[in-house]
Amino acid sequence: MPDVDIRSRPDGSKYPIPKKRGGAVAAAAGVGLLVASGGVGGVGAGGAAGGSAVFSSAESAVVRAIQSKLPKAKRTARRSGPAKAWRQLRLRKGRQREDSAAECRTVSFGQVQDFLTRESCRIVRRVQYPLTDDEGDVITVLVSRVHFTTGSDAVAFKHLIDRHGTGDIRPVVSVVRFTGHHYDSDRDGSTVLVAEAESLDGTSPAEVLQATAEAAIALAPR
Repeated sequence: MPDVDIRSRPDGSKYPIPKKRGGAVAAAAGVGLLVASGGVGGVGAGGAAGGSAVFSSAESAVVRAIQSKLPKAKRTARRSGPAKAWRQLRLRKGRQREDSAAECRTVSFGQVQDFLTRESCRIVRRVQYPLTDDEGDVITVLVSRVHFTTGSDAVAFKHLIDRHGTGDIRPVVSVVRFTGHHYDSDRDGSTVLVAEAESLDGTSPAEVLQATAEAAIALAPR
């Protein structure tokens, strides 16, 4: 079971913040909890740093769209590309920066770096892009694809990187520090996909960032 922090809202209600985790159902569960607890439409909620944050109308629109339209957005991403799919989720995708590193250890740190140095990593492909909501708030997203020679190495790597505090993949552009607290991952054969999301100015609520990271995994090309 993934590690979680339990945070409190000003009204006393509780909500979980995953430290690092994977799982395709996490987006629906996390956003469902947000809606059920009244954390949308301008109601106070715990922020990414554990303080008090308020959901703007644009942020409410984002979490509602992810809850209701993510399957449709996945189909759109396959047909028309990710930019149009993100618009269906009430976010505008900006220009992405891309990078590929055959020396996998050079774009990683911690135990993750040790693993990539030791095992059969073939290449790490990273894309980083901004997402802007309808009120101009910006979330930075990093999606990394780590390609291995064998599926067993991919399984072991996903198990490692899903644990918070074991290291990470470095961003393409260091515009914000990725904490690993708004995170999702998936495995496709011998490839592991990792997504992280952070607020550019530190104001986006943790639930919005977590839902965005999970949507980034869902919309990533396979």
